[in-house]
Amino acid sequence: MKFMSKIVVLFSALILMSVSNVALAADFSANTKQPVLTAALNKLEAMNNRKVLDVIQGQNSTNKPIRIMFRNLAALGYGTCEAVTAKTADGGLVILISSNYKTAPVEAVACLIAHESVHHENTKTYEEEVRAWTMEVQTWMSFTQYNPSLKTADSKLVKRLNYLSKLYTKDGNQMTSIANLIATNPAYSSLKRS
Repeated sequence: MKFMSKIVVLFSALILMSVSNVALAADFSANTKQPVLTAALNKLEAMNNRKVLDVIQGQNSTNKPIRIMFRNLAALGYGTCEAVTAKTADGGLVILISSNYKTAPVEAVACLIAHESVHHENTKTYEEEVRAWTMEVQTWMSFTQYNPSLKTADSKLVKRLNYLSKLYTKDGNQMTSIANLIATNPAYSSLKRS
């Protein structure tokens, strides 16, 4: 019987050692129940984008996890937006991503989440918007550096991200042209400047 106990202990130790080497994925159930959005968050985790994930998981101005979901933004009055961040009735935040992007590559959707994560500050300033677009384009460039074939996906969102990254690269990895796009976009005309 002692021999059998030793085998069980040894076998258990081997299993524990092998399992400890396996990376465990973060639990995003407090953020979304939608598989595409969970996959996008997993992609951000795989790229080790802790800044975005920490904000999404509760290290933000509300100290609550940010909910993320697809919605028909046109029906909510945001027809020209890819995504928006809004306050919830319980004092939290929700990121609403255009339902038009349910079939976009999850990496592209992850870029929208990265963008919207900046808006937890809710300063409604031009500078915050520039930081959000910067986060979005830098996230896309990280994904496409790792997987260049993403650039060829047939998606309106991918075309937009490719255009932004082209502007960013043309400006020597500066936001000059993108900041000008924001400044001249009527959707952002009411933003305060610090």
